[in-house]
Amino acid sequence: MDAPYLLMFLRHAKFDTAQARGRLDAMERWLRDCGDEIGDVTKIRGTDFVELYEQGFMGVLTSDRRTRDGSCIHLLLPRKMVPLQDPSLLLRWSVWVLMRGVHDPYIQVCGQVIVESVEHYSLFQALRFRQVPREVTQKNLRFAQECMPFRLRGIWVTHMPAWVGVLLAIVRPFLSSKLRPRVRLLGSSPSELAALVDLALLPRELGGSHADAGQEWFRAQLRAEAEAAEGQGEAE
Repeated sequence: MDAPYLLMFLRHAKFDTAQARGRLDAMERWLRDCGDEIGDVTKIRGTDFVELYEQGFMGVLTSDRRTRDGSCIHLLLPRKMVPLQDPSLLLRWSVWVLMRGVHDPYIQVCGQVIVESVEHYSLFQALRFRQVPREVTQKNLRFAQECMPFRLRGIWVTHMPAWVGVLLAIVRPFLSSKLRPRVRLLGSSPSELAALVDLALLPRELGGSHADAGQEWFRAQLRAEAEAAEGQGEAE
């Protein structure tokens, strides 16, 4: 563990060392519990997730495209998700995003929100989430709620279908009492989301006008990771 990694936990805890230590310990326990699925964390690379990211069901926006209160934005478009041959890839993705966060002071200080659109999302597609093993889902949510050193400031869901109760029934048992009030159902009116984030910053899939849905961030992270590896190789 280097200084920038530890600084993330101190920032999350507002420099309360006891709280930072507690969350860091929770992270270490999580990594041990997920050891079989994750493997050697030092060998996880962004290139492992190219196929997963290209599905387009998730995206991370660059730090210059944030909400009105400054939070970084992660996108979810579950209708684009296809069944995963290796669901544990989602756990390794969480670790990789964590390690990329070491280099992003915006997400460390301002936190993040998840903006999800379930427009044109069928009940059949929702059941695909049930193909992800329950253990993987639980571990990912445990990571987000107990371990991750970035504040999850909200989950904003737009275009809820009529059968929303089914989806909520699947997800709600995994949410902590602290996180449940942060879930906002915004309906299909653009004005509701526009009150929270400038729509010009969001991709068209979420009612915005921006051409990018997270690919810019991913390409930038791959470049930065490759440059760091090259620099390390030259140093050796």
